[in-house]
Amino acid sequence: MRRMTMSLQEEMLSCARKAGGALRTREHRERIVREFCCYLRQQNIQTRHVRDIKVRQIQAYVGSMNERELTLRTMQNSLAALRTVLTAAGRDAFAEHRDLSNAALGISGASRDGTHAPVTEDFYLQVRESILKYDPTGGIAAVMGLQRVFGLRSLEALCAQGDTLRRWEKEIRRGKIEVIKGTKGGRPRNVTVVNPKIAQIALREAMDVLQATDQDYLVIGKSHTLKSGYDRYHRCLRKYGLRGPSSSHGLRYAWAHQAILYYREERGFSGREALAAVAQDLGHGDGRGRYVAQVYYGRRKEGA
Repeated sequence: MRRMTMSLQEEMLSCARKAGGALRTREHRERIVREFCCYLRQQNIQTRHVRDIKVRQIQAYVGSMNERELTLRTMQNSLAALRTVLTAAGRDAFAEHRDLSNAALGISGASRDGTHAPVTEDFYLQVRESILKYDPTGGIAAVMGLQRVFGLRSLEALCAQGDTLRRWEKEIRRGKIEVIKGTKGGRPRNVTVVNPKIAQIALREAMDVLQATDQDYLVIGKSHTLKSGYDRYHRCLRKYGLRGPSSSHGLRYAWAHQAILYYREERGFSGREALAAVAQDLGHGDGRGRYVAQVYYGRRKEGA
């Protein structure tokens, strides 16, 4: 009986899944594996197993990314994904090979300053008006509203169903809502309600949409799955101007800027304390204040 052999791509994808991580992290890792294997096939490099991958092959792949003029951060993230897969396959030493470091590959030095910008109130209202014409059910606009008032990731807002929205409406009274579904790594977290009145309006709008459409989710795609709804949401936002620095993540940035003022001016927190609190609200953990300062506010120091 002939034994079936696993292709390099199948083997790498298996290792990519074994490495775990949040949904979007896993999806990114698998996409990089497919791109890497596609590159090897295009170059007629017939590597059959992960154990056979050579340093020169990864160096050549990085060279191809340079030719496509990808950003340093994109290339660094791609190499990090490949290293994770190699480590999961038991090639830890190879993954840390000195010739495969970012410095040796010529892709070190990228800034971690945020690549998004806070979406201004005027621009938000302008985009919202256009989207309501495209989607008169109001579902897409309602998801935008949830991201804006709670600083949610898009998947977290898209996962909100009727029971979640009703619970959040009650939790507004105590000043925090608990986000459970769609979180990165499946880690629940509490989010401070910065403006209860606006939050109440956004929740009521979302609940009205679900009642009127009789749907499970605010945005439904062609296949009626959460994934198709996610894709439709982002396609629509890009179409009407929320792209690049002002993508949907810019709604989260806008909330972060409002939250830092809330903690400093209304709660009397120090700069360091406010950044730690915002980091927890965003789901990064209280030890990531410096990271939040740099990525969300473009500052290098926590007390800035």
